[in-house]
Amino acid sequence: MIAEGFTVLLDYAMYLMPGLALFGLWFALTPRTQTGLRILILVLAFVLMRDVMTPLRMWSLNGELQIGFLANPFALALLGGSSLLLVALIARLLPDLWRLVVLFKGNRLIGALVGIVAGCLIGVPLRLYQGAEVAAIPDYWSWLLGMAVLAYGANALEEVLFRGFLQGFLEQHVSALRAALLSALTFSALHAFLALSVTQLGWPILLFTLIEGLACGLVRMRYGVVASTATHGTAILLIAVPMVGL
Repeated sequence: MIAEGFTVLLDYAMYLMPGLALFGLWFALTPRTQTGLRILILVLAFVLMRDVMTPLRMWSLNGELQIGFLANPFALALLGGSSLLLVALIARLLPDLWRLVVLFKGNRLIGALVGIVAGCLIGVPLRLYQGAEVAAIPDYWSWLLGMAVLAYGANALEEVLFRGFLQGFLEQHVSALRAALLSALTFSALHAFLALSVTQLGWPILLFTLIEGLACGLVRMRYGVVASTATHGTAILLIAVPMVGL
């Protein structure tokens, strides 16, 4: 299982390398004064990282918006941990952009609780609709531990980009509410390729990601990026199953 997890991560990194190299060069040659463009480059690089997981069979989606992930919990934990490492590297290497990230606003405990509740309001109805019987899925509970690391780790990276950099940048130019709405629309729009081409599942993905983006944007506006990460991670964790269950 451990060797397989490392192999999965290595294959993923090698597959991504040519595309990420181009994004890295684009980012390096972009002047620091072009803050909006630099954020866009980072966001698009993340979209590439996310969407190529589909042809590599690292995750899959069905028509009921049930997300299947690798059945190997160690591989999931590695991917989630790698995402957290990228967040740390971004904070270290890009301090000018990191200043846009509002990790906490208001009471931290209340923010975390609000984020989890918002995630449950998104994920629980979908899980009930899908009717997944976790007891019938082999090794589900051990898989869930790795999935939790991925759900919160990978979505921490996504929230730093969309609700930290993008929403923080927009708040310098428009109202906080409008910035939250714009970040939600951008988040959903950048799932269009995944929805209409990669998976061909269409509007249900766009609707789900718009609702998810709105929830995360509003939670971030009031409580910060850590709370919006709790929203995003909880929603994904609730609707995820091992791919063997699809």
